[in-house]
Amino acid sequence: MKVLRWLAKALFALVVLALVAVFAPRFFTDGPLGPIPGGPLKAGELFEFPVSDWSFAADVKQIEFQLENESISRTSWILVRGGVAYVPCGACEPPMKRWQLAAQADGRALLRIEGKLYPARLTRDDDASLREFARGEVMRKYGVDASGAGTTLFFRVDSRAAGS
Repeated sequence: MKVLRWLAKALFALVVLALVAVFAPRFFTDGPLGPIPGGPLKAGELFEFPVSDWSFAADVKQIEFQLENESISRTSWILVRGGVAYVPCGACEPPMKRWQLAAQADGRALLRIEGKLYPARLTRDDDASLREFARGEVMRKYGVDASGAGTTLFFRVDSRAAGS
């Protein structure tokens, strides 16, 4: 009986620690911690000029972004084709992912790319050719074959003035 009580307490402690690890960054960090969503993006120089060519981000492996109507930030990769940037979203991976719904309702966002903050608007883009281009980019950037990936949505990134 004592062993079962000890195991139950240990399991309870592990569950509490896991919950703290997943939810604490949302309240105590400036940005996400790897794949764990974090608090609002604060640090970084605000880039206030319109960005017409996102090619500088083509080789960036990871960005952070926050939808303006939410208080949490996330990590994503970025896809750049012909100077136009896209933020992908695996619509079914993980199943609890919901940011794409919020972005479709109000796409105002803040992107942090290599320490700079860029006010942007995310707009869903259903161009079928993006999927094939994205597969090539995943192989180029990460050396991973993405041909078996699930449904991916793409959000076009358009620069906007801060506060608009």
